[in-house]
Amino acid sequence: MNTPLPNDKESIPNSNPAASACMDHDAVLRSKSLTVITHQNRWQRWRSMAYRHRSRWRDRFQRVPLTYKLSFFITILVVSCMSLLGIILISQQSQLMQDQIIEQGSTLARLMAQSAKEPLLADDQLALDAITGSFAKSSSVLGTAITSLQGDIVSQAGVLHDEKNPEIRQLLKQAVESGVAAQTWEWRPLYGNNRRGVMTFIQPIVFQNVTAGYAQVSFSQSGMRKSASRALQAITAATILIIVLGVGMAFALGKRITQPIDRLVNASRAIGQGDYSFRFKERRKDELGLLMEAFNEMAQGMLEKTQVKSALSRYVSPGVARVILSNLNDVGLSGKRIEGSVLFADIKGFTRIAENIRPEELVAILNRYFTLVTRACEINHGMVDKYMGDGVMLVFGAPEPDADHAFHAIACALLIQKLVVYENALRKEQGKFPVEFRIGINTGSMLAGNMGSRERMEYTVVGDTVNLASRLCAISNANEIVISREMYMRDDVNARVLAGEYQSIQLRGISQPISTYRVEQLTATGQEILALQFEDILCGETEDACDA
Repeated sequence: MNTPLPNDKESIPNSNPAASACMDHDAVLRSKSLTVITHQNRWQRWRSMAYRHRSRWRDRFQRVPLTYKLSFFITILVVSCMSLLGIILISQQSQLMQDQIIEQGSTLARLMAQSAKEPLLADDQLALDAITGSFAKSSSVLGTAITSLQGDIVSQAGVLHDEKNPEIRQLLKQAVESGVAAQTWEWRPLYGNNRRGVMTFIQPIVFQNVTAGYAQVSFSQSGMRKSASRALQAITAATILIIVLGVGMAFALGKRITQPIDRLVNASRAIGQGDYSFRFKERRKDELGLLMEAFNEMAQGMLEKTQVKSALSRYVSPGVARVILSNLNDVGLSGKRIEGSVLFADIKGFTRIAENIRPEELVAILNRYFTLVTRACEINHGMVDKYMGDGVMLVFGAPEPDADHAFHAIACALLIQKLVVYENALRKEQGKFPVEFRIGINTGSMLAGNMGSRERMEYTVVGDTVNLASRLCAISNANEIVISREMYMRDDVNARVLAGEYQSIQLRGISQPISTYRVEQLTATGQEILALQFEDILCGETEDACDA
């Protein structure tokens, strides 16, 4: 007979008790680990939430104007000081009134004891009644009494004793037996529910070192409480008034203190917007005055730098001016190899023109046409390298790199032609002769940098590329733009410029002739851009053209 294998689930734990205990221990450890991880995750979430709330409130507080912050802190200081002062005054006033009542009660009790010596020893009831009655007439006194050594009342007077309340007799007897000079207790009349605080002063009646009885004077504490309440109201009202005045003065003082800071903020914004003419005219002798003076000096320095930059831009291109001003400590003779384009333009027949007109008129013609050339150069991201008599040299791709320098040079040349035609039309209307330009452009590698001497230098470009551009300008005719074949075959030029073969030229030192092309026009997209540039320049010429 075969015995079945013990492979059911119930038989496994019973077969190995040590393994079962180990598994239970591991389960407990995993449970504890999960509990610890859960608490840690919960704690991390709480910390993250607390940090976010704290950051949010800190950001909100930082956005509050400095005037309100300063006013708030001054207000807190004023309120705290006045509240503390009010509490001290009320406490001292209450203690002062308490001392006055004790002094008054002790004095009355002592006087009544002095007056009752002989009548008490003589058992003169009429005299005793007269004494208690006279002392009970005071408005603050509830009752007076003369008691024996055992505390029994011999004579009494006042509203405290009118109702013949045995509880009062018992209380007064206990006060005598206690031997306390002043005792406070509560009087509850037989009729009515109004309770009144009573302070009783006890003074022994001594005659020749023998105590014959006790004089008792009972005062109502309601008067003291009313006086204390009135004093509390007066002090509270004065405190609140001073706090209100303090809050107003705090805001006024905060505004007064932060006003120069607000002006500094506004001045900084003006400087940031390019208004370097802002100056503080107020003269102060404190730290804010020193700050204002330093700010004025900074604004003056920035204004002078802007003026220098503006003046420098009239002699060199704005790009060169920016490079010079950004490296004032490192201006020296240096150069680097770049890829760029050079444009040469000059006036055809300039010698003949110069011989037939006055020098002043010749200078006016040159300035007018060079102004148009300069604006055409700037709008196409170029740089005016130099003016050479009747000619001008323009550079594209320096000193700031320009990936599209070749196309910009050709677009500039076409724009110059368009502006010259427009200017010649105006001169024709005025009965003046036209002025014609010829232009040569080349692109390639060249050396760019500061050249000259340490005493006098200029930023320019040199190299074979520049020489060829000058030669192309020389062989071109009036109103023509001539470029090299290498320039026209560039992908960024050939796809956007329409040109035809011009002629081949032979240069000294080069065996093969150089083919040239004459630029006709740009493609449709380029012509639209050229028309927009032309309109922009005319808008800058006259306000009437801009309004039209």
